[in-house]
Amino acid sequence: MNASASLLDREVEVQSEIRKVRRFGRTARIVCAAIFGVGLVGVIFTLLLAALGLFFPKIHGATTALAMTPELKMWMTLLSGVIAGVMLASVYQLYRLFGNLAAGAIYTPENVRRVRQVGLLWLLLAALGIVIPFASAVLIRSGFLDSTAAFESLLVFSSPSETLSSFVSAGLILLASWIMDVGLYEKDHADALQRDADLVI
Repeated sequence: MNASASLLDREVEVQSEIRKVRRFGRTARIVCAAIFGVGLVGVIFTLLLAALGLFFPKIHGATTALAMTPELKMWMTLLSGVIAGVMLASVYQLYRLFGNLAAGAIYTPENVRRVRQVGLLWLLLAALGIVIPFASAVLIRSGFLDSTAAFESLLVFSSPSETLSSFVSAGLILLASWIMDVGLYEKDHADALQRDADLVI
């Protein structure tokens, strides 16, 4: 009797926690949708402004127009598009993940895959903190880009501490996805053993 009551209490507690996760998933999904929408509009606006500045340099101030050569504008526009694309892709993966949680699909292979993809995207973003200054320096040395004061900030895209923090964050997310994957495998294995035992009985 006590064991049955304990199992019932545990079931009620689990269902209560699942409802909380689903509520959180719905709220987080809405937040991600808003971030993705605002980010997408911002990217389109930025790229449009960059294109207008490329073809109509007089829309900028005189100093900026002189410092920002067409090659520099194209390079900065490309960098902005790549970085924004990676960030929006991360938000989209989170949107899908929270959508699954809101639907009650919590411990699933798809959620493990989406968490892993977020980790890989964060890892790519951290790697860009190293690749972008290196590529910028190569372009300056080759003469494709002028070494101007306006461009020097690209040579230090992010500080060493920020880059290290990004790599650590990406590593933690990938570690979480690996732990989820192992836990899901163990759960499926235990369920299979339980089904086999039930069939024997």
